[in-house]
Amino acid sequence: MKILLVCAGGFSTTMMMDAMKSVVEKSSKLNINDYPMEAIGVDLLENKIDQYDVVLVGPQLNHKYSYIKEVAEKRDKPAVLLDSDIYGKMDGATAIKLAIIAHKKHQLSK
Repeated sequence: MKILLVCAGGFSTTMMMDAMKSVVEKSSKLNINDYPMEAIGVDLLENKIDQYDVVLVGPQLNHKYSYIKEVAEKRDKPAVLLDSDIYGKMDGATAIKLAIIAHKKHQLSK
């Protein structure tokens, strides 16, 4: 499952991505090779989204979430807006769980 993280400039999502990768690497059940990730600024969304299975959105883009969700839905991808608590704590474990759940729900809805 390929995960695309989106924020205003891609910088804070890089930190979240690193936290998520750390959780996957330490897991006995997950394999890092099964979870490629990239962090980008929102301006690159339409160019990158087709390469990914799920989109995680930083809370600073709450005002653009409807646009991001619309782009994702047109491409048949789930999008999840991370809340500020998860993001502020750089809670990689919760973020990866949200991505996995969104992807599984999306698969089951087909």
